[in-house]
Order: sequence, then structure tokens, then C-alpha cells
Amino acid sequence: MFDWVYKKRLKDDLEVWVSKGWVSSSGAAAILREQDQEDGRSRLPMALAGIGMVCVALALFAFIAANWAAIPKTVKLIGIACLLLASHGAAAKAAANGRRGIADLLTGFATLVFVGGMALVGQIFHLPSDWAGGAFLVCLGGLAAAWLTGSKTSIVIAAIAAIMWQFTRAELGEAVLLQDLIGLLILAAVFAHPLVHPARLSRWLAISLVWVTYGRWFAESAEILSADDGYILAMALAGAGGLAAIMVLLDPVADLFVKWSSNLPSRGHGYWLMGRSLQDAGFLVLCALIAAALVLVPEISKRVAVAGIWEIPALLPLLLAVFLLVSGFVLSYKTTKAQSLFGAIGLAVLAVLMPVFTANSLVLAAISMGSLVGLCALATWFNNRFWMLCAYLGLTAVALWLLQVTIGSLLGQSVFFLVAGVLLLGVALWLARLFRKGKDAPDAGPDRKEALT
Repeated sequence: MFDWVYKKRLKDDLEVWVSKGWVSSSGAAAILREQDQEDGRSRLPMALAGIGMVCVALALFAFIAANWAAIPKTVKLIGIACLLLASHGAAAKAAANGRRGIADLLTGFATLVFVGGMALVGQIFHLPSDWAGGAFLVCLGGLAAAWLTGSKTSIVIAAIAAIMWQFTRAELGEAVLLQDLIGLLILAAVFAHPLVHPARLSRWLAISLVWVTYGRWFAESAEILSADDGYILAMALAGAGGLAAIMVLLDPVADLFVKWSSNLPSRGHGYWLMGRSLQDAGFLVLCALIAAALVLVPEISKRVAVAGIWEIPALLPLLLAVFLLVSGFVLSYKTTKAQSLFGAIGLAVLAVLMPVFTANSLVLAAISMGSLVGLCALATWFNNRFWMLCAYLGLTAVALWLLQVTIGSLLGQSVFFLVAGVLLLGVALWLARLFRKGKDAPDAGPDRKEALT
């Protein structure tokens, strides 16, 4: 869907690479020529085959439902088992012949047959409906198929089922601790699969499951506490802000550890892609939280209780985020680009937590705008267009809210524009000084002491 963004960035990058001598002019022309000819047709057969696979599975279930009374129970059960075995057998044969895409689709079809088969078995024996139990069994079946065959389609089904299970499982008081432990094991299995078998959809579903699993734990803790809105808001700001910061910082800090230690192996492209997806997700949530902390939190509660930060669901992510910030500063070895990342994310976390410590609207506005301007500068420095979009949307939301608050007073407008102007000028001067120092600095040392680039 965003191929046009990639192609535009590729053209810009090729121009720079050619000017630096990294890519020859003829090589750049060949790359651009291939990109112009590539119109997605190579992916079209698999996309249509995937839709067709789902349609065939639905047709099969509809046929059985239409002839429910005419088909004996034994035939239904044997048919489900045979179809499941045949699908996996065909997938194994396709994989042995090197046709991984077809094998993946057949494994996904087998997983759908397993899902439909469980529903049919429940109807055959008139079992009471249990959405949580059904989602759990689907998740286990999908995980088994995904890990045994490397199927990316099956892990998508398993991740969706795991999310449904987290939403529908037993309420408080019914083996909650055991279910939480099972949820963590499922999360680990879903999260690890795209590291070994990279795929964009499974990565983002795994990240979504991280948030859903944390949200379930948070909701259970809030229910146990039965605290007021201010207490819960403090927990939410600290916990969500800490978890978002962890997602942004985990990959850079891990990269710094790899560079500083000669004993750690380099990471594969699956880990690299997951790290980038985690950063994008965390950056998006941080920008949204900064705007919400200024615009929405004061409307929900006039007083945010600082004691809420000390609850485990809030304190644990926050402490881990602080640890990553501190270790990142230490390991970055005075490299301004790396330290700018940790500084900007640290300021963003502070902006998210500010409503816990003060209700002064001027202080909150200044910190929120300053942090979002810092994130805009960070996104520009790292040349990350997704980060730019998130930061500028957050900055626009905060600016519009501030303008709406101060629009009735010329004095208020003057304060608003003065604060905004001073912040922008200060960040501009700070960045210019950093860039000037970077140009004057000597060449970098060994690779293991380099920071992120």
C-alpha cells in the first residue's frame, strides 16, 4: 500500500548514493528501471490465491451446514479429519518441491479447516458455547501449524485467536494467575515466529498482542485496586508511556550492546525488521500519549494521583524504560545522533508523566510542545517519514488545542506564540550546534564504539 513512498525514497537515496560513488550511474538506472516495471503483478497470484483459499473454506462450511441433517455424524467427523490430513499432506509435498508459497496457503487452509472442524464438533455434540475456550484451541492449533511448518498464514490466525482469547477469557477470580502465565507463553510463541519467519502482518499482530496482553494485566490490576480515576490515570500514563518507550529503545540499546561486545553474534534480518516495527509502534503511541496527556487527561480528571505510578503494572514498564534510557546514554559513547534519540524519547516520557506531577496548563503545554518538536527534529534527523507523520500530527493536535484555549484572549495568544517560537528557535540553535560539533569532530573509532547510524 505504501509502495509509492518506498519508490520515492529509493529515488532520493539513489541520487545520494550515486553522488557518493556507492552506486554506479548505470546501476542506479537499472534499479529505477526495474522499479518502474514492477507493478505488483508478481504478488497478485498469491494475493488472489489467499482470498480463494478463504472462499473455498467458507464454501465447504456452508455446504456442510446446508446439508447438516443429511450427513451422518460419523461422516462429518471422518471428513473433517481426512480433509485436515490431506491439506497438511499437500502442504508438505509442496514444501518438498520448493513451492513455499503454495505450502503456506495449504497450511493456512488446514488451519481454517481445524477452526471450522471444532465449531462443527461442538454443534454435533451440542456443547455449550465457549468463545474463550474456542479461541484458545484455535490459537494452539495455529501455533502448532505455524511452528511445525513455518507457515505465516497460520501464525496470523493464531495471533488473531490469541487476541480474541485475551478479550474473552475468564473474569477476575477464576485462575487469573494461571491464565496470565499461559498468556505470556502464547505471546512469546507468537512474537518469536516473525523473528524466524519474517512477515509484516505477523510482526504487527505480534506487537498488537503485546499491547492487548499488557492491557489485560492492567485491567485486572485496576479491578483489584478499585481505585479512583486519578489513580488509574497515573497508572495508565506511566505504564503505557513506559511500554511505548521500551518499544522505541529496545532495538537501539540491543544494537549498542552488540557493537560493544565482541562475543554477541550479529542479529538476522528478522530481528532487524521486528526492531524497526517495534520502534514505529512505540513512536506512534508516544506521540498519541503526549497529545492525550495535555488534551484529554485534564478533562477526565482534575487530579491525577501520583501514587498510581508505584503500582507494578505502571512501575515495571517505567523502570525498564528508564534503564534503557540510562544504558543507552552510557553505551552511545558521546555520539550525538544516538544520544539525541535517547534524549528525545526521555523528554517524551516526561511529557506523558507531567499531568501526574502538575496541573499547570502552561507547564503542561510547554513540555508537550517541546517534546513533540524534539520528536519532529528526531524524525527529520533519522530521515524516518513515518515518525515525521506521527510527530507532526501530534504537534498539530497540541497546537490546535492550545490555539482553541487561548483564542478568546489576545494576551493568551501572545503567550502561546511566544512559547512556541522560543521552543522552535531553541531547538533549531541546539541542532545547529550539534551538527557543527559533528563536522568538527575527528573520525570515529573502531566499529564496536560506534553508535547508531
